[in-house]
Amino acid sequence: MNGHEWFNYLKERRPEYALSRVALIERFANKGKSKSDYAQFGPIYQLFMYATMLGFHRNERIPLPSSPSERTEFIAIYRWQPEGLVNYLLMLLMADKSIQEEIGLDFMAMEDDEEAIIKDKFKHFVKIMEEYANGGLGILGDRFETNPDFFSDPFAFPSLLKEIADGNLIQSK
Repeated sequence: MNGHEWFNYLKERRPEYALSRVALIERFANKGKSKSDYAQFGPIYQLFMYATMLGFHRNERIPLPSSPSERTEFIAIYRWQPEGLVNYLLMLLMADKSIQEEIGLDFMAMEDDEEAIIKDKFKHFVKIMEEYANGGLGILGDRFETNPDFFSDPFAFPSLLKEIADGNLIQSK
């Protein structure tokens, strides 16, 4: 498997999220519904990407429930838009040394790995992305519980990401 093939394999994955997060996701992902009182994303995958960034910048990984009946998947990564942002997110995670070490992502050596080994590495990569997204959804949920009016501001999401990236978010735990 070459780099192009494993990247295509990765993009065919359909990430999952915890069913316990559905109410929060419905609050912030428009999914073609009418506007709400709060700032919103469009499709679920846009909120998922944002939550992944929150979780990553805060180093907040929360595993999904182990039971498949407590999780659900959504559309494959190759259908996410805008493509440049999707690729940025994937490359940001792939470039992280701790993720590389955890999975064994040695891109030079992977050219010689068996296909099954590479697929296992990228399944684990998606699991890490799901955990960061779940952590980010937790951050959103905590902020909403403590200050729902925060999300009435159309700049709430960029403000929260900046707050976390700058290290100014106070943990509620």
